[in-house]
Amino acid sequence: MTLLTTAGGVALILFGVRFLRKGLDRLFGPKLARWMQSVGDSRIKSFFMGLFISVLAPSSISMSILSVQTVQAGHMTARQMLAVILGADVGLTVMVLLIALRLELYAPILVFFGVLLFQFTKANNTRGIGQLLLSLGFIFMGIGTISQAAKTVTPTNEFIDLVQALANYPIGIAIMAAIVTVMMQSSTAAIALLIGLSGITANGGESLFGLDTCIAVVVGANVGIGISTTIVGWSQIESRRLGLGNLLSKTIIAILILIFLPIAAALIADIPANLDKQIAATHTGFNVLMALVFFPFIGPIYSLICHFVPEPQYKEGEAFGPRYINPKLIDESGLATGQSLREILRVSEIIRRMLDDLWLSFKDLDIQRARRIQEQDDKVDLLDAAIKQYLAKVSNADNSEAAANEIIRQLDYLNELETIGDIIDKNLAEIAIKRCRENISFTDEGWAELKSFYEKVAENVLIAETAFATSDIILAQRLLRHKDHLRDIERELRQQHFTRLHTGVQLSHESSAVHLDMLTHLKAINSCVTHVAYAIIKHQQPT
Repeated sequence: MTLLTTAGGVALILFGVRFLRKGLDRLFGPKLARWMQSVGDSRIKSFFMGLFISVLAPSSISMSILSVQTVQAGHMTARQMLAVILGADVGLTVMVLLIALRLELYAPILVFFGVLLFQFTKANNTRGIGQLLLSLGFIFMGIGTISQAAKTVTPTNEFIDLVQALANYPIGIAIMAAIVTVMMQSSTAAIALLIGLSGITANGGESLFGLDTCIAVVVGANVGIGISTTIVGWSQIESRRLGLGNLLSKTIIAILILIFLPIAAALIADIPANLDKQIAATHTGFNVLMALVFFPFIGPIYSLICHFVPEPQYKEGEAFGPRYINPKLIDESGLATGQSLREILRVSEIIRRMLDDLWLSFKDLDIQRARRIQEQDDKVDLLDAAIKQYLAKVSNADNSEAAANEIIRQLDYLNELETIGDIIDKNLAEIAIKRCRENISFTDEGWAELKSFYEKVAENVLIAETAFATSDIILAQRLLRHKDHLRDIERELRQQHFTRLHTGVQLSHESSAVHLDMLTHLKAINSCVTHVAYAIIKHQQPT
């Protein structure tokens, strides 16, 4: 019965941690990522932003996934994110400190108000707060359940001997703790379990687990979450570097603490508090020490990791497909849409490359380059189908208003990109091939007009991509101004071309159809990319 009660307590903690992640996603959504990206290149700002975010969102695995997502999206480099992670690791210790205060008596109150807000309100933010309160209530109830079960346990002499024997192998204890943490996907949950089990007493009335053993468990739990971060980010080079850099830092501190375990235990023992609070203090001390030691050496650590994890050399003919969307994140809509956003940006990069190749083939009379555009459009179609299928699954997993709005925003932009790909492939590439075959020439004025108009459209495609990635309202407004400006320019260029026709310029007659078709299709591309601006402005308007 005691074993089942303990298992129930563990289940409450794990469910609470998972529910907490989803509550944070509901409450903050993409805001956390935007806050993280706002720090720029300042290492100090990055550190404190990580600390601030992790105090607001005290979930170690959520922080790990968010960090990996931000790096994979290209918004921050692994070097910048290492500073954020150091700050976040310190901020996450606040949750363990709260657990050590033994607030399980207040768990029913948290659950009561959590149910009121989550179940009986409609506003997304209010429901998110309710979900957070429920999560904390479940976690504290889980701790209380384990603690009560631990008090009823009367360990046998053989079990006491086994625990005492294991205490002589702190490295083995740390390894086991790391494995448990990876399985639980939360260092907070692993340490909370330790705090709950610390209530098991031996014959002398003291905790069965000595301070040395508890320190080894805390060390292992911290390394375990570093392993989880590495696993989450392994699919992409820069996020892999982030995970390995973070894991390297944690492992070095862990080894130092285990080597000097008697000294560390003596320092912790001097803290005038019970074992629960000493465990929490150990967790805090580990992460503060890591920040103090490695913050000045983020650059060298990153360089070392880059040496061992170089950029891959891609081979010709390598299978093409989605690179960032992760089926494991479907239940975490905020994180899942972050990955799909990165994949959509990849589509946008292909579109810009198609547009560049189109102009080069048009300029240099390169018919082979124009024909290769079709291969790139096939890639766009492949990614378009994969992303839409992925977002449909995310939508089924989370029907909240915030998730629905973000999915619609992404699908709208993706549809525009797919349309642009078709315009380039089926219309503009054919025009380029026609020019190559018929060796059509332009007047100097006509060529300069086409070149200038193409450059303006290409600039707008890039602005739209950046506005979509950042939801920057200033860029969105700039995009709309450009749309009106380019519409006027296109009308003026048509008029200038007709004027040359009326004056009898021979080259203008020969190139007229190509000239006008180019203007028409480039204008259509510009119209497609500017649609992203309306969604950004609508979303940021006060309601």
